[in-house]
Amino acid sequence: MKIKIFTINSGTVYDGATVESFSLKGANITIPAIIIGEEGRGRELGILPVQLLPETYKKWEQNGSVRIYAASLGATKAGKPKLLQAEEADTDEKCICVFRTMIGYRGCNVHTGDRKEVYYTIPWYISLPPEVPKQPRYTKEEKEMYAPILCKHRNTDDWREVFDAKIEFLPFPGDVICSGIIAQGAAGRMGSGRHLIAIIPANTVFRTAYGGRLYGAPGAHYYIFRDGEIISATWQERVISDIF
Repeated sequence: MKIKIFTINSGTVYDGATVESFSLKGANITIPAIIIGEEGRGRELGILPVQLLPETYKKWEQNGSVRIYAASLGATKAGKPKLLQAEEADTDEKCICVFRTMIGYRGCNVHTGDRKEVYYTIPWYISLPPEVPKQPRYTKEEKEMYAPILCKHRNTDDWREVFDAKIEFLPFPGDVICSGIIAQGAAGRMGSGRHLIAIIPANTVFRTAYGGRLYGAPGAHYYIFRDGEIISATWQERVISDIF
């Protein structure tokens, strides 16, 4: 199966992926590979070897890097994943995504599926009147039932002062074939996050989210691979456009 390749950089989607040069120091050879993550303390490089087509291999030898747009999944002699470059894709059932996901200042990142449900919790410091049962989570209907009681109990008109809204997400739908770690500060103590390379099924929503100081940037993006292309949108854009 030959499938398309995309690079996703925190909401921005690019066709293809860059194949760079990775030096195997012990063997004193250099191989073509997609490289993610970072090198150093608290960090980790992710190396996905790529078997290039002859003409592309020549360009890689000359320039040290090259861009590819389709590949099939193979395996090294050790049984680890590698990519076999293809001229073009022959199916839109899946795609390969290289996630170069950012982290905010002193932050983190996460890769998930779509929103599953919204639920509510009551802050620990709020004492409950007898009419409100103590539960780890409350549904929307339960929130609407108990909010007036709690608001009266706390002398407030704002339900957000007595309930915290939480969002549960589906698991990441991709099959991860390579991962790396990026970080900030010495040994990654200021913040860290993951880069991934994954096989993504068509017509399934997935998400990248970013923690830390974002300085006005969106906190998450949602994606779907459909009709051979990846669509990217924030939650607000999805709500407005109803695009997926």
